[in-house]
Amino acid sequence: MNNRSGQLLIDRNYEFFTPLDILSTLIGIFIIWILIYLRTRRNSQLEHYKYYPRAQAFKMFFVLANCLFYIFGEGGDTLCFWDGAVKLNNLFWKDPLLYFTELFNDPIAGGEFKNFDVTTGYPDSRTYMEIPSFFICKVVSIFTFFTFKGYILLSLIFAYISANASWKLFELVRSYNLHSDRILALAIFFIPSLSFWCGGISKDTLMWISVCYFLVNLYQILSPEKRSSFWNWIVIIVFLYIMFKVRSFMILTVLAPLLFAYSARLGRKFGKGSFRRFIMRFVIIGVASVAILFFFQTSVADEFIQEAAVINEDMTHNKTYGTNRYDLGITDYSPAGMALAFPNSVIAGFYRPFIWESLSISLFLNGIESIILFYFTFRFLFSKNILARINRIRNQEFLVFAFFFALILAYFAGFTSILFGVLVRFKAPLLPFLVIILTSYLQAEKMGDEPKLILESEED
Repeated sequence: MNNRSGQLLIDRNYEFFTPLDILSTLIGIFIIWILIYLRTRRNSQLEHYKYYPRAQAFKMFFVLANCLFYIFGEGGDTLCFWDGAVKLNNLFWKDPLLYFTELFNDPIAGGEFKNFDVTTGYPDSRTYMEIPSFFICKVVSIFTFFTFKGYILLSLIFAYISANASWKLFELVRSYNLHSDRILALAIFFIPSLSFWCGGISKDTLMWISVCYFLVNLYQILSPEKRSSFWNWIVIIVFLYIMFKVRSFMILTVLAPLLFAYSARLGRKFGKGSFRRFIMRFVIIGVASVAILFFFQTSVADEFIQEAAVINEDMTHNKTYGTNRYDLGITDYSPAGMALAFPNSVIAGFYRPFIWESLSISLFLNGIESIILFYFTFRFLFSKNILARINRIRNQEFLVFAFFFALILAYFAGFTSILFGVLVRFKAPLLPFLVIILTSYLQAEKMGDEPKLILESEED
């Protein structure tokens, strides 16, 4: 079942649908829906909780589709992660000490499969030697002890956890009273590509869960109206660690927008006059900008630029990856060259693949989403209230965060992906934040009081 390409070639003698797999999956689904039912019933007095079971069902439907897509296709990273987790589970039953040695240590170059043998099976070699990928295997292996190692059941458990993370984000954004529940639910729960790519066993799922829980717990600490606890700090540290191990640049993607968002809060709190507010925001934005520039002078940034250059060149010119790709025309991978690539990268991260680039089955939904995003962008920009809409975003801290988070992640996704199949997975977590921005004016304009709200926010 191993190969060097990073793609798991499914052994045709292996059955994904054994009686044990089917029975354990059905029992697991039953238990998950009991938990969903009990939580919904416990909160039945809350009107917005009607979206909770719908969000779970939507997520699980697309995760099941994702599982079948890979099982009956040519394999993929998700099966590599699952396979590695199964091999780690086998290693535990052979020697628990060796299992925990693998769990808490990174693979050493040249020391492949030191702890594995024919009785445990060998993980995919490229997955094993790539630290972020094997980290996913380690996380998934913990759940294999409760699922009889079944791929579909493991995927559904991650779907359940991912939907709960989305629900936490939904409740956080809802507390700002910026959107109707229906629009907010559509933005966070019912984007097909988000559920398809960020629900099963994948890096993207773990990143989505990490971003949601990190934000919710950080805002719990920063909010003057809410009480925080030591547990909030533990959760923040855990998910920061996960982001560091899987996609370290996600830490910058989350923290930089938080600095800009905090400027909106301080501007409302201390800036009683327009000049004082301008000076305060100018200082904070200046500090954030300097921090970003400092980041690009570090060895971490150098490694990212070099890796991005290698990946970009490989995916652009290596024909074995297929023809579903795009070209940003990048030839200069210096910080200046990366800056010049910013507009095209962001457009790719927001809107590509375009509908005419989405003629394959795996990309068709993304093409439809691109049309919808263009529609919302057009409605947002081409309006006589455009300045009021921009001011509304500028004066609401979560909208400021959402804007910069979507912008930065779109840049990273567009700049590094090149392949549409990679791009649609990479950019999926930014889509809810982009939709939140593009629909941020609907609730206020429906009530006919957007200018009033802006004036009030400026005088707070």
